[in-house]
Amino acid sequence: MIDWPVDLIEDIAARRSVLFLGAGVSRNAKNASGVHPREWGDYLTHLASLVGDAAQREEILTCIKDGDLLTACELAKDHLSAPIFKTELVQEYAGNRYLPAQIHDDLSQIDSRIVMTTNFDKLYEVRANVLQNHTVLIKNYYDPDFADVFRRRDRVVLKAHGSIDSAERTIFTRSQYAEARRDHAHFYQALRGLFLTHTFLFLGASLRDPDIQLLLEDNAYRFEGNRPHYIAMPKDSARSGLIRVMEKTMNLKALLYDPANDHKELADSVTALVPLVEAARVNMAATAGW
Repeated sequence: MIDWPVDLIEDIAARRSVLFLGAGVSRNAKNASGVHPREWGDYLTHLASLVGDAAQREEILTCIKDGDLLTACELAKDHLSAPIFKTELVQEYAGNRYLPAQIHDDLSQIDSRIVMTTNFDKLYEVRANVLQNHTVLIKNYYDPDFADVFRRRDRVVLKAHGSIDSAERTIFTRSQYAEARRDHAHFYQALRGLFLTHTFLFLGASLRDPDIQLLLEDNAYRFEGNRPHYIAMPKDSARSGLIRVMEKTMNLKALLYDPANDHKELADSVTALVPLVEAARVNMAATAGW
């Protein structure tokens, strides 16, 4: 089980946190047939299987094998027709009818005012709106008024890569990352401010997102001595050298868990975090210590 740091618990309780939800959170979901969402590599392998030209298909599979998933996605998009690519995207992130899991309920009950996600699916925000009486606002990276929510009291989900509701505007390929940095630079500028004023907790995120890596590195080197952000990581992927590099270059502290049984320990740890945050909020209310 994850041993949650007291500083992190208190920041979440005081709503000075950003919960950053990656694909690993969505992996807890499943549909009525018991099927879980695919991991990114598996999804790209599926897209490659739809490419008719054997050489083009092998090129995609080689990129996947090498871990260059952004290029693999770029090639899959290039080699498939636009309607097929969009249909497959919508099918995976909406059409398969995945249902929220207990971790989505627990994350909603933690009640971080700002939740950010790179997930295209709507599993968290739909469930959070049910549990929070439809008070959660949804903002995409391309919304002109996204920054307005930062100084309000409303709960908000920031969709850093867009939503399946507008599949054409999701950030999925290498060129789409570059276009987003060019056309929506103000969004990334606003994130720099959040990294300074809030404590981030990355859950189910691999940090393959090059923009998030750059933002973390930029803040770590510009503002030395700041308290760390946190990332929950499976023990089998957390080599000691990697952890040292993350702490040094991104000011990011790893919280380790056992990934056995479909990362059950991560879900159990999030469940255990709920009463810790609630108790901290009770104490803050009693002492006016917010």
